[in-house]
Amino acid sequence: MPKIQIFSERNRKIIEPLIEIIFTNPFLEERLKLNQKILGSAYNHLNSPQTPFGLGSKYSDNQIAIIQTCRDLVNQARKKIIAQSIAPEHSDYSHYEHLNYFLVYHDLAESIDRFIQKCIEKPETNHKWTDFTELKAYYDFYLKPEGRDLQTLYNPSELCGFFFQIRRAFHHTFTNLAGSSEAMTQLRARVWDSIFTHDMRRYIRSLHNRMNDIYTLITGPSGSGKEVIARCIGLSRFIPFNEHDQKFERNFMEAFYPINLSALSSTLIESELFGHRRGAFTGALQDRAGYFESSGRYGTVLLDEIGDTDPKIQVKLLRVLQSKEFQRLGDTKPISFQGKVMAATNIDLVKAIEQGRFREDFYYRLCADKIESPALKEILSDNSNEIETLVLFIAHRTAGPEEANELAKETLQFIDAKLPRNYSWPGNFRELEQCVRNVMVHGEYHPHASTKATQSAVEQTQQAFTEGIYSLNKLIETYVSQEYNRTPNLAEVGMRLKVDPRTIKKYLQQ
Repeated sequence: MPKIQIFSERNRKIIEPLIEIIFTNPFLEERLKLNQKILGSAYNHLNSPQTPFGLGSKYSDNQIAIIQTCRDLVNQARKKIIAQSIAPEHSDYSHYEHLNYFLVYHDLAESIDRFIQKCIEKPETNHKWTDFTELKAYYDFYLKPEGRDLQTLYNPSELCGFFFQIRRAFHHTFTNLAGSSEAMTQLRARVWDSIFTHDMRRYIRSLHNRMNDIYTLITGPSGSGKEVIARCIGLSRFIPFNEHDQKFERNFMEAFYPINLSALSSTLIESELFGHRRGAFTGALQDRAGYFESSGRYGTVLLDEIGDTDPKIQVKLLRVLQSKEFQRLGDTKPISFQGKVMAATNIDLVKAIEQGRFREDFYYRLCADKIESPALKEILSDNSNEIETLVLFIAHRTAGPEEANELAKETLQFIDAKLPRNYSWPGNFRELEQCVRNVMVHGEYHPHASTKATQSAVEQTQQAFTEGIYSLNKLIETYVSQEYNRTPNLAEVGMRLKVDPRTIKKYLQQ
């Protein structure tokens, strides 16, 4: 007797990419290709992505079509499983189970978004997620059809924890890292991998409880958003759900502890991180828990400006990372550190090691997961129109959704009229933020730049050529920059200079 198939051969060609979507980085091109594979000719290439400016964004037409395709497959399969009394050992049952995970996640996304917003608005409270009953109802209906005791990979509480983490990670990454340039797309994809690793199947199986041992180092120029990147990762960590209390173990919003090390003395750094006993130093009037203690298992401590720390502090921090233990100042009792450590710096740590200012062993403890935040000029070199997206993003947060479009328009008009076309934004994203705020308050912005910095490329080149101080490479770099300033489009400049646009980009980045 032929074996009963839950899914037809035709449907299998859709099911495989549908399941693969669950484990694929949403910011990689592979995800887009999977969507196209599922919908085929029905895929809408003109469909715009979700807005990056808030929770609860509506699904695109493509997403709606994919979810409906999954729903049809699940409902048809459920009926067949019941009618034919198909056993859980059937080879197709795993496909059915994963399709259900995809469907339930998307059906509950709006509820999860509302809960995330609630946590953001009241970070001091560990709220109940009352819609867990809805998730359990889905689970019982689809994965326990008519009360059958079918074995599943995950129970409802575990699913709740993973769904909540995935939704938070997408929200923080997509909402806070705005832009469509190649540099920003790559950054979002790398942040996602820092949260879930490049193999999400392995992460779900075992790594979600082990990421505390993976330390993240974020480098990049000042003002480029290193702390924003750290927050995206720190606020997106896995937090288990307690079915009995209908609560997660803690509110993710109060589990991130940033500390700027360059702004504090060595004693205050130790007090903030390790805590202290009463009388440990002048002014220590009572016992106090530090960030390492307060962070707990699901918290993250960001060591900002790590490159500016005294070598003695580096030694103490290294011991914490190695032993996962520390002592409060003035105490000898060891305390276990259970959280995650991240570090950020705008200093070239390799050079600092060569100069004896940074410990090599400390560096190799920190660099298991490295992320580099791009400079604003690098982002704009990919697409000069990207500044419109970034200004609107800042205006939305500065003036609110009601005034965002008008403030963005006013800011862009000022930039076009008053700033040099090749302005490099040396203060990066932070400077652009201040530009928008200055325009909002005063109607103008005056960048802090020297006359030499704003001197035209033509004048600089003419002087350097006359004096014979430019190398051939520098001469080409300056010429490419001049042509790009005239026409800020990599393809057009490449065509005019008869070289590949990637060559133009290389010289611009130099």
